[in-house]
Parts: sequence; structure tokens; C-alpha cells
Amino acid sequence: MSHTHHTPHTLPEILKEHGFRVTRGKLGLLSLLKQVGHPLSIQQIAASWEGKAPDTATLYRALSDLSNAGIIRRIDLNTGVAHFEYSPDRPHHHHIVCSNCGTIEEIEGCSIDSLQKKISTTSKRFTQITTHNLEFFGQCTTCLPTR
Repeated sequence: MSHTHHTPHTLPEILKEHGFRVTRGKLGLLSLLKQVGHPLSIQQIAASWEGKAPDTATLYRALSDLSNAGIIRRIDLNTGVAHFEYSPDRPHHHHIVCSNCGTIEEIEGCSIDSLQKKISTTSKRFTQITTHNLEFFGQCTTCLPTR
């Protein structure tokens, strides 16, 4: 009899699978990030929260814990503030951000594998790369000056 690995699908299952207690705060946070479907800053998370949002310290701690566990991704969009997005059932991807208005567009997929392999084999001190962050910046068609 073969055993197939059970992939958690519900938010409580995902939290339990990663060793977290299922709390209203963590469920609310994951639910919000999953529903929105694009990166949010902690300020945007607090502003979008249904009802009274947890205090900032609690949110930061939860975001940090969930990010370290790989349930959400922490993304640097060059705004000076970290952004977070839900990631368990989404393929690894990157973003392009308008430097002017902040519009974010998702770039589907990631073709960095060959570069990552090259870096691992040529590095003097690292033999394994576990993850990477790569975001692109430019101007969207709305902000691009017309000639």
C-alpha cells in the first residue's frame, strides 16, 4: 500500500503542518493575504483587517514567524517597508514595480534555476542556495512620459 504525502489545503492545516497553534490572529492574517493575492505592507494589512486589527508588535511577530516558516513570503519592493504575500499554493514568482506610483505586477514563473546552479558551483563559501528574492523596477505605462 503506497502512502501519498498529504498536502494541507485549509489554513488551519497549513498552520498545524508548520507547528503553529491555530489562532484567530494567524488565521485572519493568512486569510487576508490569501484573499488579496498580492503583496501588502504591515500598514496595508492593518488597514484591510476586518474588525479590530492586532497591535503592530503582534502583527510583526506573526509575519516574521510565518515568513520564517515559508508560509508567506517577505518581499522588498524598494519602498523602505517590507511587504508580505501568501505563498503555500503559489509557484515561486517575482514582481515588477513602478518606481513612480508603486503599481505591482506579478511576473509568472521563475527561470533563475540555471543562474542559481552557476552561483552554487562557482561560490567559494556556499554550496547550496535555498531561496532568492528578485524584484524588478521601472515605470508603468500610466507613469511613463509620452514623447
